[in-house]
Amino acid sequence: SLPPANPAPTPPPQTTETLSTTTMSLEDIKSDIKAIVAEKDCGPIFIRLSWHDAGVFSTGKLTGGCPNAAMRFTDGGEGTFGANAGLPTVALDLLKPVTDKYCPASISHADLWTLAANVAIETMGGPAIPTKFGRKDAATSAESVESQVGRLPDGDKGCPHLREIFHPK
Repeated sequence: SLPPANPAPTPPPQTTETLSTTTMSLEDIKSDIKAIVAEKDCGPIFIRLSWHDAGVFSTGKLTGGCPNAAMRFTDGGEGTFGANAGLPTVALDLLKPVTDKYCPASISHADLWTLAANVAIETMGGPAIPTKFGRKDAATSAESVESQVGRLPDGDKGCPHLREIFHPK
């Protein structure tokens, strides 16, 4: 009998240097994002979009949550959270031309949101932040976390509340 075949090596995480898109280049995607940020002055909302997508993650008494772009579904879940007000409408509307052009054939929605935040930071004069790729998109709102409570901060509470929210992350 033959010995078992060696498993294929695990590929390294994709970075901005290694992402290969099927229909467009990463530079095309970044260029389109930069143009929107420059024209619409919307860098901060792209940063907020990415942060809120990732911010539901918790390892404390609440577990799970991940950046999976579940917020794009407004029939329930993260797309309806009060803490995400304006993101499923304003932020996603601003990003819609890029989303329509590249998602999901070239990049996942979740990866696009992270890339948009990183490109916005650089476009607004901040440092270049390498983007890691490989986030899987939620298929429906059912893949959202159950509630924003304990995951995203309330804007009307003080420092103790922020510490309580961010400590488990």
